Amino acid sequence: FSCVWRMNMDGTLGKKKMGGKNKGQQHTNEDDIWYGRTVIKSCARLDYATAQNIIDKKVANGEPHVDATYWPKSRQPTGGHTIDQVAADVRLMHKVAMARRKLRFENGALALNGIKLAFQLEEDGETPKLCAPYPIRDSNRLIEEFMLLANYLVAQRLITHAHGRALLRNHAPPIEQGMQQVVDVSKESFNFEIDTTNSNTLQESLSRLSRECNDELVVQCVTESLMTPMRPAEYIAAGELDEVDWQHFALNIPYYTHFTSPIRRYPDVIVHRLLQATLDEEVENFSLTQKEIHSAALHCNDMRMSAKKAQERSDRVFLSLYLKKNPISSTLGVCLGVGEKTFTVFVPSLGLSTRCFLQEHDNEFDIHAFEDSNNGKRRIVIRPKTSIVPGMESQPSHEGSWKSLDIQVFTKLEVACTCKMQTPIDVRVKVVGPWK
Repeated sequence: FSCVWRMNMDGTLGKKKMGGKNKGQQHTNEDDIWYGRTVIKSCARLDYATAQNIIDKKVANGEPHVDATYWPKSRQPTGGHTIDQVAADVRLMHKVAMARRKLRFENGALALNGIKLAFQLEEDGETPKLCAPYPIRDSNRLIEEFMLLANYLVAQRLITHAHGRALLRNHAPPIEQGMQQVVDVSKESFNFEIDTTNSNTLQESLSRLSRECNDELVVQCVTESLMTPMRPAEYIAAGELDEVDWQHFALNIPYYTHFTSPIRRYPDVIVHRLLQATLDEEVENFSLTQKEIHSAALHCNDMRMSAKKAQERSDRVFLSLYLKKNPISSTLGVCLGVGEKTFTVFVPSLGLSTRCFLQEHDNEFDIHAFEDSNNGKRRIVIRPKTSIVPGMESQPSHEGSWKSLDIQVFTKLEVACTCKMQTPIDVRVKVVGPWK
């Protein structure tokens, strides 16, 4: 299926009419959007890196011969299309997409982007050789903007034509108690007010923090903390919930669905079948009832959560294997939470948040964990027993360099990252001392 619409250069939707009204390939009355089955004949298969090179004008600037380093021969256009034509289209789409993105955030969309690690494997295809954050480029954002809009427009079609059977993806507001904890800590630690009234005020607060704070690490840590109380987005059948519960909190829109990836998501397959039923005017004869669609949606939610946990666990296993061969003896960590016997540390260089156990530090430190009587907050104070600290055994003695470390939320720490030798395999993060 394709969803086709016209756009203005400012990122808004155009209003000009498009095509006829044959059955199965219809206009809608909403903004003249066209939905229908199509066959796409690609003239060039671009990857994100090549598209980014085109956007950055590293290639296709009228030169007689294209540098294959920036635009590989296998990804260059065929079928009579030229390099300059394809490059012009990519740059035009990028310009419109960035205008659309600006418009989305002005209208209250929220972006909480964590760090995603990418691994390069050895020749055996199993052992991680390199580990680095996966880059998010403008070419990624280009695709994202048109994908989000297509999903929104298809959701609109399903609601108006499939009614209660419409398979939507909602996103409930975050857990209030968890959000309030982040608000309180930010006020106490940085004297910064975060407004969590809705996604718009939250995004405005983060944008203001980015402008006013000179320490990018603070913005990163606050963003990481805000991700914890966020609820997961879920699939639903529209008729099983009140209309107010269709909304998508992060995107700040009243409804949304998944339409763009039927090759890897079953909900998209149901959406495509529903869309066809609306075009054929056969919704009442659709093979699934509203309740059956909702039941399938709930099952998809369970499977998606299981897949997400499996992916996260896989990432931890690969990171553990990488650290087994390449231990990190010293890097920055930031405390994001303090419990009775554990504390949570965020390692920005790895995009990793993990719990550290006090008992694993007993050999190196004298530890005093307690609740502050003044404010009721948990605190941990550690003092080195000897000059030997974890991960620094072969380094010069640190004896006398620090006497005591008070660990509270947003305390910067020097940590060592290694592979836990006991099963199950995992990353072990241990405190070395205060961050200098």
